[in-house]
Amino acid sequence: MDKRVILAVADSGKTYHICHMINPSKRNLLLAFTNENIHNIRNELCDAFGSVPELTTIMTFDSFMYRHLINPYEPSIAEHFKCSSFASNGICIIDPPPKQISISGGGMIANRRYTPKDKLEHYITKSKQYYCATLSELAMQVKKGRESLVKRGAARLNLFYDQIFIDEFQDFREHDFDLIIELSKHLNSVLLVGDYYQHSVSGTNNSGKPFKIKKVEVCYSDFVATLKKSGFEVDEETLRKSRRCATSVCNYVKEKLGIQIKSANNNQGEVLWCDDSAEAILDNPDILKLVIQKAADYKFNAMNWSYSKGDTFSSVCVILTDKFDNMDDEEFTTKGIATSTINKLYVAMTRSKGNLYLMKSSTFKKIKDAYIIK
Repeated sequence: MDKRVILAVADSGKTYHICHMINPSKRNLLLAFTNENIHNIRNELCDAFGSVPELTTIMTFDSFMYRHLINPYEPSIAEHFKCSSFASNGICIIDPPPKQISISGGGMIANRRYTPKDKLEHYITKSKQYYCATLSELAMQVKKGRESLVKRGAARLNLFYDQIFIDEFQDFREHDFDLIIELSKHLNSVLLVGDYYQHSVSGTNNSGKPFKIKKVEVCYSDFVATLKKSGFEVDEETLRKSRRCATSVCNYVKEKLGIQIKSANNNQGEVLWCDDSAEAILDNPDILKLVIQKAADYKFNAMNWSYSKGDTFSSVCVILTDKFDNMDDEEFTTKGIATSTINKLYVAMTRSKGNLYLMKSSTFKKIKDAYIIK
């Protein structure tokens, strides 16, 4: 079995690599978490081959789960939950009822609409649609005799596909991640590509396994060890070079944030502290300003750190938070700063293909009021 993980850095060409390495004469299945990722994959395949190869299938993970691991096995699902018969009406993106709900004045109480996990109603709506959020959880627990649904599903996938690719795998959490690991044990060929340091950056799906277990953050080395223990060959070099960022920017990110990123030397740019010219930078519409949050509150052209993920700009100015105010000191360390915050700053600092301007929080606070939309 061929099980590989490629750990990448910002704009190292994750999607490009997958789409240009596939064999168009083979039956390929390409999976991604979001519709935006699917759009990018389709565009890259068209660039590589003129169109999406006839034998290649592209799906979101939710569609994949329903079509390949849930819908074909509804008789087994009905049998598992001791239902006489069951036929679903597709999937929905609404969240299932939580186990507890908050009440006015604080505190939590049991939710009467919640159904325990050992009942089919935990996974479906009253109109018999599966909750997307519980598809992997459902697939992981259903068995027919001693054989798991996941193992049966993998055997079926091996009949239909020669190779399976999963893009941006750092976006998967909890049951979704567990399912990918378990499924991979039985697949003939699977490749996962993602950037560890871009986890916990998006607005949703940010917490939990494999990057946080209870309240403990899982560091890079422990994450790699987990993948190797699960039987994956881990490639940390193929996608280590950023096609976007200049050498000086990559070196600075490596030095200050401890992230092993290199430059492909496609662009030129410098890291420039702009505290002595703060107003001129803020007033320059050609320089995008990246702030930690509430970008819409400012008169200047701004975006939140995390919202800039996946984008490229000619030059950016990152307005730092208090915890990074001394980042220009030789003794600066990220110790004590939340991993999710470091990852968001990493995303912000790797958006520019030219100069990266840095502005201290203490500098911005002095002139902030003049730029707030009243």
